[in-house]
Order: sequence, then C-alpha cells, then structure tokens
Amino acid sequence: MGNREGFFEEALRKESTLNAGLISKIIQRVSGILEYQPVVGVFGKTGAGKSSLCNAVFGQDVCKISDISGCTRQPQEVILGLEGKGIKLLDVPGVGENQQRDKEYTDLYRTLLPELDLVLWVIKGDDRAFSSDEMFYKNLVKPYLDKGLPFVIVLNQVDKIEPFREWDESVNQPGAKQAANIEQKRKHVADIFGLPLSCVIPVSANERYGLVSLVDRIIEMLPKAKKAVLLDAVRDDARSSHAKTEAKNGFLDQCTEILTSIIPIAPLAKAAVKIISNVLSKIFSWW
Repeated sequence: MGNREGFFEEALRKESTLNAGLISKIIQRVSGILEYQPVVGVFGKTGAGKSSLCNAVFGQDVCKISDISGCTRQPQEVILGLEGKGIKLLDVPGVGENQQRDKEYTDLYRTLLPELDLVLWVIKGDDRAFSSDEMFYKNLVKPYLDKGLPFVIVLNQVDKIEPFREWDESVNQPGAKQAANIEQKRKHVADIFGLPLSCVIPVSANERYGLVSLVDRIIEMLPKAKKAVLLDAVRDDARSSHAKTEAKNGFLDQCTEILTSIIPIAPLAKAAVKIISNVLSKIFSWW
C-alpha cells in the first residue's frame, strides 16, 4: 500500500459511482484530514515513567528508558504511523530535576505548548510531592487548557500504591484496598489541579493496566478530525470498541460536513459517505 492519501484516491476512484469532478473535490478535502499529523506532548516530573508509558501505548520502543537517572534532555520526537505520517509524539524533558533545568524547561514548554494537539501529563502514582508539577501546570499549561487544548493527567505506576502487595499479577488488577487507595489518590490529584475526575486516568504502564481507559479518554477529547489518525498509532490491545466507534464516527462526521458542502443533494451526499466509509475501512485496519 502507498501512503494513505494515495491509497484513498486510488480506492475511491475504483469504488465510486460519482462523477470525476466530485471525486476530485472529495479527494482534495478528505486527503487534508488524512494528511494531518496530530502532535502529542508527554510531560511530567523525571522518573514518572513517561517513556515507559509511550512505549506501552504505542507498542514499540519509541523512547529511551533509564531506571537510573532522567535520560531525556531534549524533546524526543518520534513519528508513528504509515510512511512517516501518523502522529508526532514528543517525549518532553521532565520537571523536578533541579532549579537550573526547570528554568530551561520553562522556555522549552512555552515554545512547545502552542503546537500541541494533546498534552499527557504523567505523575507517579506513589509520589506525594506535586509542587513542581503544580507550578508548571498553573503557570504554563492551564492558559492553553482554557483555550481548549485537551489535557489528561496520567497517574502512572499505580501498582506501587499501598498496599502494593495486594496487586494481583495474574490478572493485572489491584486488590480491594489498593483499588480504593488508587481512587482516593485519583480524586486528590484532580482536586489539586482543579480538573474533572475524568481527566485523571490511573494506569500502570509496566503492568499494562488502565491503558484502554486512557486511550478511550484521549480519543473522546480530541477534535473529531484527529481521532482516527491518532488511534491508528495505538497498540491493538489498547483500542476498545468505544474508541474505535468514537474515531470512526468523528471521521465520518467530518466527511459528512465536507460532502454536504460539495454535494447539495442530501441522498447523494449520504451515499457518498457510505462509499468513503468503505474505502476508509481498507486504510484503517480497526475500522
């Protein structure tokens, strides 16, 4: 298969009963969505497991990992997807190492934030100190949230929350007391940052716990035209039927808006959406 746009054009021309002029207009507009490259920034204090989270969600060793010290000094840019398309993932240097680095990262964050489609802010589940996270969030990130930038706090490494011996490795689930403490920690973090509880997702990247819920929330928050391309970069086992439906419906809604502006006759526009859906099912394996 060639790139998405080329395959879309080839398949649409084969399947479509529309005239050549309409097909050309549809290809031009829909290809613009397929060409879009969402940019995801992964932020948080050093040691919170940002790189491990990226690797767990996107299914490959996209970021270097070190258990000894903060290994990310500059944003690590990784392109995930078909032939250099897909999404751009930025694993961003972690705050909280020292004052000098935090000053450097302040300027870096100010440069990066306006370019992002989504922020994942990773917090270590058993961490008790959020001062550096809170400071960067309130001073740098929150103004962009007020403008509509999707933001999710990932409460990572929740398998280490007490009583950590309750964690059931056979099913990758917390025990009853541990689950209650995880939920309490989740509510505490939401209160500190002034966020809805739905924006704080508990996960364990190492145990592959909570990743489906995280992906569900990400897809829900993204603009509809960007959902499908991002979901396509996610590991198969982290895609729920809910996320697939959200991404598919979002893309088709966007296509419907495009087609109704091109094709004024409603039944013909509706038929064209069905044709496009069939073509997209050959582009996105989960469609």
